[in-house]
Amino acid sequence: MRTFSRTGIAAAAVLASLAVGGCASHGDAVPVSVSARPEPPATDCRAWVGADRNHELPGYRLLQTNGRTVCVPLGVNAYRPPAGYAAGDYYVEEFTDARLKERWRACKADAACFARIDAQMQRWLPPNKARSTRSTGTVDPSGRIDPEGPVDLRQIRRPAFFARAPYSEGIARADASTFVVEFTVPRDTFERIDLKMTDPVKLRGWYIEGRGVDDGKGGKTRALVVMAPGGGGQLTAIQHPDEKAYRIDPATGKTVDFRFPNATTETMGQRWWRANLDALNHAGFDVLAYDRRGEGISGGFSDTNTLEQGEDVFRVLAQFDSGNGLRVLTPDGRVLEGRDAAGKLLGGMGSTRIPILLGGYSRGSMSTAWAMAKNFSGSCSYDMPVPECVPPKGLSNIKGAILLSSFASGAGYVPSSPDLADRNLFLGGMAADHHIVFYPNSAPLAGMHTWPAAFFGKGLWDRAETLQGTVAAYDRIRGAREIVVARGPHSIETWPETDRQYLRERMVAFAKVAIAGGISVPGAKPWSNLKELVATTPDSWEPSSKPRGDPAANSRP
Repeated sequence: MRTFSRTGIAAAAVLASLAVGGCASHGDAVPVSVSARPEPPATDCRAWVGADRNHELPGYRLLQTNGRTVCVPLGVNAYRPPAGYAAGDYYVEEFTDARLKERWRACKADAACFARIDAQMQRWLPPNKARSTRSTGTVDPSGRIDPEGPVDLRQIRRPAFFARAPYSEGIARADASTFVVEFTVPRDTFERIDLKMTDPVKLRGWYIEGRGVDDGKGGKTRALVVMAPGGGGQLTAIQHPDEKAYRIDPATGKTVDFRFPNATTETMGQRWWRANLDALNHAGFDVLAYDRRGEGISGGFSDTNTLEQGEDVFRVLAQFDSGNGLRVLTPDGRVLEGRDAAGKLLGGMGSTRIPILLGGYSRGSMSTAWAMAKNFSGSCSYDMPVPECVPPKGLSNIKGAILLSSFASGAGYVPSSPDLADRNLFLGGMAADHHIVFYPNSAPLAGMHTWPAAFFGKGLWDRAETLQGTVAAYDRIRGAREIVVARGPHSIETWPETDRQYLRERMVAFAKVAIAGGISVPGAKPWSNLKELVATTPDSWEPSSKPRGDPAANSRP
C-alpha cells in the first residue's frame, strides 16, 4: 500500500478549502464530512477475474444460494493513510489539485520519472489516442455527419432508427416525443491555450419528453434527467445485438478486447446506454442525452476535460431558457433556433424550476461529479495556469446524482494494480502542463456532504475507482442514497443482462424518490460493511470471471 507524508495543519486547511471550491481569499477552510465507518473486514481468499483485469484479486468467501461457498473478488485500494495520520481527511487533503501538481513537479525533475509518465500521459491527450472517438456512421452512412460543419439536424439518427432489425431497441418507442437538440459552448482550456482555437463547439443529442413522475403529493410533475455517457460513448452509434466486447485467448485464458468499429458495430455499449435512457423516459422522466465534446455527433477536438464538461451542463440548461446558441428539431420536423426555440422544452418550467437529476457513466460520472460540486460546494478553475475559485451556483432544483461506474471519489481511491500505479502523476501533469482536468481531484468528494441524494452502480473489480471509494462517497450523502454492485468490471455492458436490468430498475426507483425529496429508497438492499455490501450481489458473474471447477477456489481458466 502506498502512503504519502502529511502536510502541515495550516497547509491542510488551505488545501481542504481549495478542494471544496473555495479560495484563501474566501476566508476559513470549509469543513468536510469524513466517513466514520470502521475499517472493512479483512479479505480471506483470492480469485481470478477476466474482463477487464486478467488478474487474481483478493475477495470474501461467501455462501451461495446453491449451498456452496465461493470466493467473490473485488479491487482493493492502493493508497492508505500513513501511520500516525490522526487529523483531517487523508483522501481529501492528500489528493487535491495542489498536491497532484506538486507530485508532478517532483516527477518532472526526475528524468526517468518524467519519461515514464509523459509516455502514459500522451495516450490521453487530445485527440484521445486510447480510443476511437468518431465512429458514428461507419457501419451505416445514414448517421454520418461532419460535426464541425453546418449540420442538418434531420441527418442525425432518431430513436426510430433503432426499431429496425436486427437492433429492435426499446428506445424506438420514444421517437414521437424526441427532439434533436444542438447547443453552443466555448472551446475548452486546452483548445484555447494550447491550440489557439477560438470558434465555438456544438453539442448534439436528444431531448425526450416524458409524461411526468410522482411528485410525492399524489400528483405528477415534469422532471428532467441529464445523462452523460462514458468515454467513447456515442448516443446514435450502432451496436449489433450479438456483439461481444472481448474474446478469450485459448492459450492464456485471458480476455482480449475487440476493436471497434467493425463491420457490424460502430461503438460497443450503446445498446445498454440507450436502454437506460428508455427506462427513465418510460418511468415518466424527460431525458436529455448528448455526445460530449470531441465525441460522436458533437463538435470539438478535445474530449478529455471533464471539469469543462461539468460546466457544459449549466450552459445547456441556460440555453433552454434563452435560446441563445440553441437549435431544436421537433418531432414533426420543424427546426427552431434562438428565440424561437427558447422555452419550448423543460415542460415550460424553466431550467431553475424543473426538478433535475444529473447522471453519468464512467467518464460521464466525472463530469457529473464536477457539475454537482459546481452547484453545491463551488469550484476552482484547476485547468488554468492560476486557478480561480467561485461560490456554488446554488440551483435548488437539482435533486441528486446518478453515478454509474463512478470516478467521483477522487484520485485517492485507485485500485492496487501495476498498470494504475502512476495515474495520479499524469493527472497532475495534464492539469499543470496541458490545462486539462481528466480524473477528478478530491474536490468533489470533499463537498459531497452538500449533495441532496446520490445513486451508485458499481462492478466489484472496477479499475477506475475502488469499492471503498464508492462507500466513502456514499457515506457523505445526507439524503436518499443507494449502492448497487455486481460481480463484474468497470464496463457495465459486459455484465449479465439480469444485472444490467436490476441496475436500471434500482436507478429508476432512486430517481423517483430523489425527485420527490424522499430520504430513503424502498427496496434497497441493507448492508453495514464492505463484506456485507459485496454479499448483496446475486450469484451471477461477468462471464469471463465466473468460477470454473471448484467454485470455492475460483481457479484461473
